[in-house]
Amino acid sequence: MSRRVFALLVGIDSYRAATSLQGAGHDVLLVERFLRERHPEHDPSRVRVLRDGQATRAAVIAGLRGHLGEAGPGDTALFWFSGHGSCAPVPAELWHLEPNGEMQTLVCHDSRSDGVPELYDKELSLILGEIAATGCHLVVVLDSCHSQSATRNPRRSLPPVKEAPLIEALLPELLRAAARPPMEYVVLTACRSFEAAIETWVEGRPHGLFTWSLIGAMRRLGPSATYRELLAAARCEVERYVYQQVPQLEPVTAGVVDQPFLGGHISPAATGMRMRRVRHDWEIDVGSCHGLVAHGDDDIRVAVPGPDLHEARVVRIHPERSVVRPIGWEPDDDRQYPVVLSRVPTPATTVAVEAGHRPTLDLVLTALETAGPGGGASPHVRVLALDDGQRTPELRLTVVDRDRVRVCDAEDAPLCADLTDVSRDGGRRVAAVLEHLARVKRVRSLVNPVSTLVEDVSLELVEAGPGEVVAPADRPPLRPGGDGAVHLRYRRENGGWVPPTVFVRMRNDGDRRLYYVLLDVTERHRVHAGLFPGAHVAPRHAAAALHGRPVELRLPPGRPVAPGAVTRDWLVLLAAEQEFTSSPFELPAVDQVWPGRTRAPLAVSGLLGRLGLAAVHRDAGAAEAGACDWVTAVLPVVTEVPEAAR
Repeated sequence: MSRRVFALLVGIDSYRAATSLQGAGHDVLLVERFLRERHPEHDPSRVRVLRDGQATRAAVIAGLRGHLGEAGPGDTALFWFSGHGSCAPVPAELWHLEPNGEMQTLVCHDSRSDGVPELYDKELSLILGEIAATGCHLVVVLDSCHSQSATRNPRRSLPPVKEAPLIEALLPELLRAAARPPMEYVVLTACRSFEAAIETWVEGRPHGLFTWSLIGAMRRLGPSATYRELLAAARCEVERYVYQQVPQLEPVTAGVVDQPFLGGHISPAATGMRMRRVRHDWEIDVGSCHGLVAHGDDDIRVAVPGPDLHEARVVRIHPERSVVRPIGWEPDDDRQYPVVLSRVPTPATTVAVEAGHRPTLDLVLTALETAGPGGGASPHVRVLALDDGQRTPELRLTVVDRDRVRVCDAEDAPLCADLTDVSRDGGRRVAAVLEHLARVKRVRSLVNPVSTLVEDVSLELVEAGPGEVVAPADRPPLRPGGDGAVHLRYRRENGGWVPPTVFVRMRNDGDRRLYYVLLDVTERHRVHAGLFPGAHVAPRHAAAALHGRPVELRLPPGRPVAPGAVTRDWLVLLAAEQEFTSSPFELPAVDQVWPGRTRAPLAVSGLLGRLGLAAVHRDAGAAEAGACDWVTAVLPVVTEVPEAAR
């Protein structure tokens, strides 16, 4: 059965109690025309447009629940809103759902008049969750803003509401739904929650800059372009016109956003570095907080994957991004280029070797000597000579027999299952595993020794009580033990073992808004940001992982739950004054590392997963005034099954 598309397009220029706009109506007409051109086979009655006086709060809610609610499994539902946005303090009952301390709002035609409230984002999320629960593919585009400032171009914003709404004034289902896991759907927004969405004149009429840029990207890139690619192209176009409007895409993790507009096949996520034109410079979306550092006059380069060498030199490193200069080629200003690190003179992880079978060791050494870009030596791993007494090795490799190799840490504890069939692939998988372990080690050891944010940022685990489903705001956290780790235990219940559950809370005790990403580095040497992919946290505010739901700590799959069993996670919180992407940190588990996969462009692993980066330089110098600061907080977590009572 063919996919049906249900669309609700809302464009509001005229308001009862707010200043007028000029381009919102033109936006929805542009979108409606595009949908009919791109998909002439779809029933036009399934595209519903609400403009100006038609777009009351009640009518918008009815259109969402009634019209888009008709979509079912295999269908697509599209909600496009162009108009004013604003913000309001979050009610105390919903603190865990909004790390920035504010709720964003959509201002309907009759909002702020005769006691009619705005449509709050938590209400919108509730309704959108109902739509997504039908099994349809849901897409939301919001060309509105949530801040105010003077400018020559109209901004789609109103002054914020000063007091948090009473929870009773919101949709009655909201409080009951707050603890439920959110449904997954695609959201493209014109700007960050504290920025403004600009209207501008293009092609002889006013439009929302984001809507015009996004539709232009859809036409330019064609029907196969994914949401991630469309957002990147639209963002480039927006940033050519304004400095303080950065379009956003949710979710940021791989999956639903890696399919074409209105749904389709999910492509492998482009989780690595991207090079794009930003006004007068070319930039990549990684910086020092991702591990990219320069030592003196180091020549650090990135390159576009492919048979022809197209490189760019890193000329300036910021915490969340870096400026690059193409070497001997002219990139297309309208394109986004995937790039990998092609030259980085940073210290490699040291490995000591013990040869039980010399031919097998020679295979591994040869594989390491050819594992780097262009067939050169690995940029991540350096094998120590047997008589090198100057450095303590970080890894130890033992050739057990002709086809089996063991990899251990500096204290000879095995880091993974023994690697077998070494001769079959010429030692390449052993080399890939060593490189992977080096990358994971660098993620765990990221540190900024000159940060001014150290006292402001904290990471806490809070015990979850029986049946508790929402994170408490102020309950004291669990205290780490003498080893610096929080120790959690399985408990015995009804004849079986029950894993421990906790809430993960991240605090910002300073006076600056900060952007947080929480990484989980598992015992299987996997790195992921699934607990908290990234969001701004307001000053003197807290955020909760998994939208405030409890986090369950379990032994790795396949390991028996038996007395004495132990596993360890490292929670790594990164905080910066400017937004940065979490995707470059994503790394698979070590048992999923294979040479063919790590070499494939834009597959499996991100920036650190492809070529890796060194840890932040320990002698970074004094922080410059006005520079963007960043910091990390690491909390080891030990989960164990207690020994049986004697």
